[in-house]
Amino acid sequence: MIDGSVSVPTGRTTSTEPSTRPVRSPSAARDPLAARAEELVGRIKEVAAKPKPRAVHQLRTTIRRVETLISASEAEPSRAARKLQKQLDRIRQRAGKVRDADVHLTALATLARMSNPESFAEIRSALEKSRMKREKKLRRVLDDERDRGIVKRLRRVVGRAVGDVTVLVGDVARVLVRFDHALTAATPLGATSLHAFRIETKRLRYLAEVAPGPEAARAVKQLKRVQDAIGAWHDWLTLAERAARALGDEPSAPMLAVIRTRADAQLAKALTVTADVGRRLQSLRPKAQRKGVHPVTTATPVMPQSAGASA
Repeated sequence: MIDGSVSVPTGRTTSTEPSTRPVRSPSAARDPLAARAEELVGRIKEVAAKPKPRAVHQLRTTIRRVETLISASEAEPSRAARKLQKQLDRIRQRAGKVRDADVHLTALATLARMSNPESFAEIRSALEKSRMKREKKLRRVLDDERDRGIVKRLRRVVGRAVGDVTVLVGDVARVLVRFDHALTAATPLGATSLHAFRIETKRLRYLAEVAPGPEAARAVKQLKRVQDAIGAWHDWLTLAERAARALGDEPSAPMLAVIRTRADAQLAKALTVTADVGRRLQSLRPKAQRKGVHPVTTATPVMPQSAGASA
């Protein structure tokens, strides 16, 4: 069971537990998709054995990377790729539920000294119980998908795609173009558009990671800034929803006010960081390609009714 004594790093709240490094095959060393696929096999085994917070988080991010690279390598997904996608979706969604509980518990721990002890204990107890239930479901789905041959199917799909990914994402310019389109679609920036924009930003970051050159490295750094800032806001927003359910008939409890204040502060920061990154990424593009790129604007923050689970 998780208690409130875990450490809290900056940005996205994560566990400080070390993780094992999966062994990669020779082909994985030559191809980014093959490397991520072998890493994913190791993550699945690791989490199935012991779903610690950091391992669960890495399982989710590795699935996202594999999904992104497979999508970039196949214009028309094969039947095997579609089946694999469904299996990965089921695992990622279950892992996301566990990850939410871990992040909420870590964030809640930062409020221990400024909260009503009874309200704090009630929320933490609800989160711990939820985490245990979600862990059981995650382990069950991992067992089910392994029985359905996810490892064999993953390697088969990746084997057919090897060599295609680097060709498709070899130029970071196309990542920047897609970022411009995503940012334009999310503008004016506000609480209702940020979460979906973050999901697309994650995909673009994973593509930029396998693109060569210093521009790609700078793009990855900036995209991660957006991902972390929006993610921190979303964590506090969903914690507020969980806390409200745990406290039941106390909608105006001081504890909820504290959490919502944190969420508001993180929203303001996310909007500022996103606008700044938009300008910085525009500067990475050749001058001839900057024409027609609209300036980044923000909207008056409007909190959505429900943020849903982490993606």
